[in-house]
Amino acid sequence: MEKLKVLIVDDEHLIRNLLRMRIDWDKQGMTIAGEASNAREALEMVDELRPDIMFTDIHMPSISGIELSRMVLDKYPDIKIVIVTGHDEFEYAHESIKIGITDFILKPIRASELLHVTEKLNTLIREERSRDQELERLKEELKRNFPYLREKFVNGWLSGTLSQEEILEKAKYFSIPVQQGSGLFHIAVIEVSPASDELDEEQQQLLNMDARNKAAAYYEGDSGVITLTDTRNQIVVLSWQVDADLASDCEHLKTILAEPGKCLVSIGIGRPREAIEEAYIIYREACRALEYKAFVGRNQVVCFEDMVDSREQPYRPSSELLQQLEFCISVGSEEQAAGILHDMFNVSFTSVSQFRMAAMEVITECQRAAMEQQLEDEQVFNKETLVSILAAEHLPELTGLLESYVLSITGAIHAKHQTKEDNLISQVKEYLEQNMGDSEVGLASTAAAFYVSPGHLGRLMKKETGQTFVEYLTNIRMKKAETLLKTTDLRGYEVGEQVGIKDPHYFSVLFKKNTGRSVNEYRSSK
Repeated sequence: MEKLKVLIVDDEHLIRNLLRMRIDWDKQGMTIAGEASNAREALEMVDELRPDIMFTDIHMPSISGIELSRMVLDKYPDIKIVIVTGHDEFEYAHESIKIGITDFILKPIRASELLHVTEKLNTLIREERSRDQELERLKEELKRNFPYLREKFVNGWLSGTLSQEEILEKAKYFSIPVQQGSGLFHIAVIEVSPASDELDEEQQQLLNMDARNKAAAYYEGDSGVITLTDTRNQIVVLSWQVDADLASDCEHLKTILAEPGKCLVSIGIGRPREAIEEAYIIYREACRALEYKAFVGRNQVVCFEDMVDSREQPYRPSSELLQQLEFCISVGSEEQAAGILHDMFNVSFTSVSQFRMAAMEVITECQRAAMEQQLEDEQVFNKETLVSILAAEHLPELTGLLESYVLSITGAIHAKHQTKEDNLISQVKEYLEQNMGDSEVGLASTAAAFYVSPGHLGRLMKKETGQTFVEYLTNIRMKKAETLLKTTDLRGYEVGEQVGIKDPHYFSVLFKKNTGRSVNEYRSSK
């Protein structure tokens, strides 16, 4: 690290020389950058040298050391100043604490005291610089991450998890000029998909990035519009312009983003609202309108308000039933999923568009459950199946197709769970065979070894083996004990230890209970 620069100020040459010669400054990580015989000369040298530390006497001609210190600290508050004073001046020097003097040295100057002060200053300055460097690093990191944090905030806003106060506070921090009552909020969601399946994942990402950049450029300079990428890697346009015509903008934007033969662009637009905390509703409607591409086709701009008859009450799905449906699908419960589906559609729909909207909600929950369970199968995302469901002409046809779809996914998840459970029990059995000699092995420790709950493992063991965990472990231990009694000369208590039961009496009781004979009777009969 660069040496700290020291300036010595004293009108007596002898004192300056004494300070310079008393210690090895180089060894202290410091260098004497200059000496001044009065305050005016010192002020010029401070401007020129920008020292890190200044030693100054109190009494000097014209301007005192205290006044000099005040002038230096007003201009350069980071400079550390040490007052050189005598015992009779100490009370006067003590007053200089108010102006920010760092330390004092009493005359006559002793090397030990000077070393103590310089070591303290060295540590203080380097700690401050380290903190300053860390602060600068954090500022740079914040600057680099600012766009990401801004986008994260807007995604949180669109998820409906923020209150009006939080939205206004964070919008101000991220320089987003929105306020309650500023007008209608408009939201569009844009999905860019490859025109063919030939693009790999990296090319798909590049396609999305290019579209995002073009959308941002389209609205560049427009303070009333934000563009971002949501958690589904879709482009979101949020506008709060008074005279916004987002549908017209999106038609134009679609022609800019869509490249013939390379990509297709689908855009969904929600119904505008005034309350900023309800932006999440507009966003959800835009996403639902976008999902409608499965029915109207891609390369379309779809407005949510066009999907529902303006003369009727819009379809409002039961969030509770949707959650129950997703849960039943996720756990592979076909019968319960079919029952909930029946309840969902056992209502009075007033138009074809309403029950198609209901179907879209169910399909979305199915696909969400499938993705969460990492189910990758053609039956989940089969385009022909989805289009046939949404193109159904009447409710009985739609519910029949939809039920088949739900049950096929639920059945596939159930089969995957069953395979996973079978594999788990096989691994647990092998684990117990290998570790039965450990007296600490039990339900809790085994469950922890396989990252499952003891209750879940206990239920699976009972289901797969017909025995409780303890019964199964005891059974394999007794079988092992029988083998050892037949093939070795180990004593009874030694056999017990070999199978993980250290208490000889308890081992004897268990052995007789399981075999009908005592250890000695069993050995005598072999």
